[in-house]
Amino acid sequence: MSNILQPLDVAVNRSYQEYYRDQYDEYLGKALKDPLLQTKAGNPKVPRYATVAQWTLDWVASKDSASIKRAFTLCGLVSKQEFDTDDLHPPLRELVAADVDMELWNQQHRNLAGTDDREQLDISAPRWYLPDDRVSSLFCCLLHGIGTPLNEYVAELTSYMETLRDLDGLFDAGYMAGIRDGAEEPGELELYAASQMHRWTIEVSTVDTMNKLVSKFSYTVDDSAKTVCLVRSGSYFAVKVDGYAI
Repeated sequence: MSNILQPLDVAVNRSYQEYYRDQYDEYLGKALKDPLLQTKAGNPKVPRYATVAQWTLDWVASKDSASIKRAFTLCGLVSKQEFDTDDLHPPLRELVAADVDMELWNQQHRNLAGTDDREQLDISAPRWYLPDDRVSSLFCCLLHGIGTPLNEYVAELTSYMETLRDLDGLFDAGYMAGIRDGAEEPGELELYAASQMHRWTIEVSTVDTMNKLVSKFSYTVDDSAKTVCLVRSGSYFAVKVDGYAI
């Protein structure tokens, strides 16, 4: 589920956190000068509930549906085709019904629980390159076979990200600095940028802690130079090197 909701984190949660941080910093600046915003000991008071609520409302007013839709599009969650819910398999048809009774549904379809026919991936050397460091693992995978030093590659990719119009508004200077110094964990934005910069098709298979396949997604470009196969578990990445085209 966290993988499916990643676009919301990019477009909504991260944006709100950045806005809240800016508003809180501004509040602290005022509180350090205004005695009414200080405790008896002279420390800044915690912002009142109404103040934080207003910050939230102001942030909501600053967003539009286009920015949310763009984030979903970048992560591949787009409308593929129209369909009639009556054609769905009965358990799924009942689940998407507006008047679904979840307690009754779980009782009727408890036989569906516990079955796991997902693909089991064998992620091990020598077929896969497994980086030592989790935070830099994505960059190490993208670098495999290139020969560029890690710090130079990160600088090159992040500089390129700042030129991509598709990524406008999805990160700020603080996020970019965090990616460059290793404080932030790279993910969808960096994958999209790498695909565009190298003209690669990047296939990402997300697995759970037991290496069971959760989802697959491909970052594609026209006239792709090659296909890079990655596997992802949380924020850790590995790259398939069996038959890797360098």
